[in-house]
Amino acid sequence: MEQRVVLTADSGRLAVVFEPMGAVYEIQPGEDLVIVFEGPATHPGGVEYRADYVSVSPGLVGRMSAFDPAGDEIDLETGVPL
Repeated sequence: MEQRVVLTADSGRLAVVFEPMGAVYEIQPGEDLVIVFEGPATHPGGVEYRADYVSVSPGLVGRMSAFDPAGDEIDLETGVPL
């Protein structure tokens, strides 16, 4: 199963934390961050909206990828484009 989630910073910067690695990526206003979850439907990845940031995690047996506005993949351990 593959699921794509698009996160958008509408009015201010949006901090996205990649769990469990803890890397942070900030989306600037008007930018999108695409998160791709791959894995079985029974243990999908997830997006949790917190007060100050958005937490994303790959799920129990899934894989997660993230892509910046230019379409470049982001290193989930450092939060910088590859």
